Amino acid sequence: MRTILQKVRIKAGASLVAGLVLLLSAASAAATWQIEMVDQSGTGRFTSLKIDKDGNAHLVYVVDNGKQTLKYAFWDHALGRWFTMNVAEEASFSSLVLDSKQHPHISWADFGSAHGCKLHYGFWDGTSWKTQAIPLPAETVAYYTSLALDANDNPSISYYEYDGPRGTEFRVRMRVVRWSGHNWQVSTADGSNQSGKFNSLAFDAQGRLHLAYANVRAETAGLRYGVWDGRSWQIEEVDGLTRSNVEYVGQGVSMVLDDNGDPHVSYLNSSRPSVKYAVRKNGHWIMEVVDWLVGVGYPDRNSIALDGEGRPYLGYFDAGAGSFKVAHKEGSKWLAETVDSNGSGFTSSIQVRAGMVWVSYSDEAGAGIKVARAALSQVRRDEPLLDSPKAKETVQDHH
Repeated sequence: MRTILQKVRIKAGASLVAGLVLLLSAASAAATWQIEMVDQSGTGRFTSLKIDKDGNAHLVYVVDNGKQTLKYAFWDHALGRWFTMNVAEEASFSSLVLDSKQHPHISWADFGSAHGCKLHYGFWDGTSWKTQAIPLPAETVAYYTSLALDANDNPSISYYEYDGPRGTEFRVRMRVVRWSGHNWQVSTADGSNQSGKFNSLAFDAQGRLHLAYANVRAETAGLRYGVWDGRSWQIEEVDGLTRSNVEYVGQGVSMVLDDNGDPHVSYLNSSRPSVKYAVRKNGHWIMEVVDWLVGVGYPDRNSIALDGEGRPYLGYFDAGAGSFKVAHKEGSKWLAETVDSNGSGFTSSIQVRAGMVWVSYSDEAGAGIKVARAALSQVRRDEPLLDSPKAKETVQDHH
């Protein structure tokens, strides 16, 4: 073991590797996808995956093992092996990004929604993990978090404030906390009831912060999007009850920005089970149905990434069929394939880098976490799933 560990070329530092546990790979017999069981210590959920500049994979997830253990996994591209380590206990809804040194940063919420549940942040400083509960004016933080770093590696985290400061009536709203370099600064992105249970945050090249999220209240449910203008959040509704034939849409939100700073968003329609895609171009939103599902999982999160030409790739779980799919846009058509089945695919994360498509997801039946990868050229040879996009529409910008 010592000989192998000494060979691992991890930029995060040798002491991180010393704390990792080597896990052997179990490659699948899939035609184009190499599937590995990264961790089988318990059913893992809420995966967040990033591929660094050296081709190594970084993964964070939560294991349902009675302790709700937040774990970090690292795949060394030279050794072709996964290493894992524990980061925290009683955790949920994690998010991971890499900084300019390729060190991992993680956000997560405490498990559950009882009074006192907090938002947490941690990062690897090259020697050890540094973690903290962020001091927020809130009684309870619950559900999804999303983490983004600015050009100076300062973190911003979006979160669902379940209960506001003690003694107030503020509940279930979309909030964002940012580290200024000196202190944590909190803003309310959307104070309307039940905004933010599903959220996704990103910085563009100009340093502007973008946020996509769901409102989940029955009367106002929908997908919303906002930009921080330096003083306040400018919010608009993208898709909702009034724009989708009174259908319940917006859950499972995942967003990525292209080189122009335009948002691409994946989300779910629960009324007519399906995966939807929205992109904002020249001030207008275009929405499409990507695939019809047998059933929608809850609280699932889709995943989305762009290739070098700006084409979107979506990872999503069909809870009714128990299968995990990856779809991508080819001209006016969506093409897709089933990557895994038998209850695999909940809360996925996807990356496209250096000619490869990577996905991480939960294996409910196998009680573990899986990562699959395939050559981009192979993924793009699939047959079309949909001959033409369904329910395509354009929404005017409200700004």
